[in-house]
Amino acid sequence: MNHIILSAILLLLFSFPLLAKGKYVDPYKGYEESAFMDMDIENNIQTPVVGEGEHQPIVKHMRRIGDSLAKKGYIVDLTRNDEVVVVTLPTDDLFLPNDTLLSPSGIPKMTPIIDLLRDPEMFKLVYTVNTDNTGSQQYNLWLSHERNNSIYDWLLGHVSEDLIVIPYEMGDTQPVEQNNSRKGRAANRRVEFYLIPGPKMITQAHKGLLK
Repeated sequence: MNHIILSAILLLLFSFPLLAKGKYVDPYKGYEESAFMDMDIENNIQTPVVGEGEHQPIVKHMRRIGDSLAKKGYIVDLTRNDEVVVVTLPTDDLFLPNDTLLSPSGIPKMTPIIDLLRDPEMFKLVYTVNTDNTGSQQYNLWLSHERNNSIYDWLLGHVSEDLIVIPYEMGDTQPVEQNNSRKGRAANRRVEFYLIPGPKMITQAHKGLLK
């Protein structure tokens, strides 16, 4: 209950600067990464709130990014009224079965995402590591945890330490398909990357500079 209340308070605080009338204020100003770490996944995806004046430029920018990734063969979706790009990578493309180390052939799959994150101020990155329900729930949570460690360490070796990176280890708790078929289980074994507007993107959108 306390965690839910804290998440609600943090979401309200992040929403306030852009909801308030008057001078524009960067919604990230004064906030530390630890504040995001205390949020649950849904609140993190919704934070920070983008103002009405920044919404449309950001939507156009995100749609262009989504289209570019989709043309490269990635599974792409848009959420939060098209302000957030979601890129899904099958873990079968990143890891050998039951392995916890990124495979050499899997690393290039993340290169286009890394290219987008070269400027740490443009995005906040939230991602989830998911498994199917093969094995015990405890094992699947362990597998998510170990695979997340591999992804997180690799990311931090290729992006600026100033990039806000928030990982979630989901195990088999968030299936997108039934686990009663090979196809369904394969769909559930995935990493979802949420590319959320960062401080520079929001500021550029406010100034009419976002391309």
